[in-house]
Amino acid sequence: MEHARLTVTLRPGHGTLARLASTLNNHHVLDLAYATSSPLSATAVVRLPRPDAPRAQHKLRRLVDVIDVSLDDPASTGTSHPSTGAVRT
Repeated sequence: MEHARLTVTLRPGHGTLARLASTLNNHHVLDLAYATSSPLSATAVVRLPRPDAPRAQHKLRRLVDVIDVSLDDPASTGTSHPSTGAVRT
């Protein structure tokens, strides 16, 4: 199964990681990494199946601690995409 990666930039605080985990509870998370780079900034990287990525991204954007959520989909850099079919030349 193809996967996508969400990179979440957020403000760390009391319960931030718990809120992040709770928000992702209904998704099939394959991997979650969380790191704080300073008292004012943290980054979480979430790997999940590609079909779950847009919905998870939308839900994460609604969290009060979240500054930004970027989607890194390895399949979008190729020449074909399952939802659009192969590129015709």
